[in-house]
Amino acid sequence: MSIPNCTLSTACFCMHTQHCGARPLVETIESANALMKIPVYLVIYGDKQTIPLLRERRTSYGLDAITQFVEVEPNELWSFQYLDKVRENRAVYFPSRDERTSTETHLVTCNKFSFVLQTIENNPFQTTRFGWIDAFLGKDSVKICEDYEPNILSWVLSNISDKFHIQVLNVCDKKYKLVENKKEYYSRYQWVVCGGFFTCGVEIGRRILHRLNEIFVFTTLLGFGHGEEMFYLEILDEFYDDINRSYGDYGQILNNFIYPCRNLHYVYYLILRKYVEMSYWREGFDCSQKIIQSIESHTAYLIPEMFVTIYIDHFICAYYHKPGVCIDFYKHMMEMIMRNPLLNKEYEKQCHRIEWYIHSIREIYGAGTAGSTS
Repeated sequence: MSIPNCTLSTACFCMHTQHCGARPLVETIESANALMKIPVYLVIYGDKQTIPLLRERRTSYGLDAITQFVEVEPNELWSFQYLDKVRENRAVYFPSRDERTSTETHLVTCNKFSFVLQTIENNPFQTTRFGWIDAFLGKDSVKICEDYEPNILSWVLSNISDKFHIQVLNVCDKKYKLVENKKEYYSRYQWVVCGGFFTCGVEIGRRILHRLNEIFVFTTLLGFGHGEEMFYLEILDEFYDDINRSYGDYGQILNNFIYPCRNLHYVYYLILRKYVEMSYWREGFDCSQKIIQSIESHTAYLIPEMFVTIYIDHFICAYYHKPGVCIDFYKHMMEMIMRNPLLNKEYEKQCHRIEWYIHSIREIYGAGTAGSTS
């Protein structure tokens, strides 16, 4: 099996002396063991405590030739120039202080964009794609994969593109992109994306990673901050066409990264339905399209009620985002529904949701173009 054309970066520091809530050294190394076993190009950033042990572990699995180890102390990291400011923020604004983490662990987390940028510049394995993966995946990578099997990460990395690829976790109100709403945004944790795994090509990656660093600095100087995932709210809009979105919860990142196939109820209720309710039509169109493609290609299954609901949601999103595709999609949808008595029965219950949109499309493109609603 060939090694995928992608170099992943990760970081593993022992922060127990700075924060009693952090893992002790032995537990830190054991928590990274699942990743150490995976045959991918890997750059590991760590300190003088972790790097020798991780090197020993990776070598024991015969993977040292496809691994680069970078030993650096936390206070030498780019993000640590803001150490005093983050401490001040956490003292002044309570929601920014989380007892599960410390100032130092927050800054290591927020340095992941710089880690990947450094790997891109050095490119030790001469790949054209890069990415990040959190070191602590849990037993059998349970934190990012359901029904894990050893080759799934390699398969995922063999099917990515040069776009920035990350999994959308939830839908946040875009009002929080505005500076005047940042204090409210950071008053509690907002679930935006699954930041523990992402991939990218060189050019798109550089642009987005540098922008993420800018948002980290801007947010920190404003007096806020909680991890790095909330920085993506602006990114998802500013680089919309450069991002390939997958959808789902943390536990299905690898499963859903190429196409949605697991926990689709979560994807519908926590993501697609919110897009529709908040009138984020472009996002809803793209999300529902991916779900429909998975179901129609038999890589995922949904009960007839939800399948028809997603068909109709896609048509409504198309009406607002890409009205020119409505006619062809409606014909395709009805062809699929009429083939299956269970879908047809469910459509009869829900067709009232789509009637107004069909009549409107007829007025725009001509009578008879959209057909009957039942």
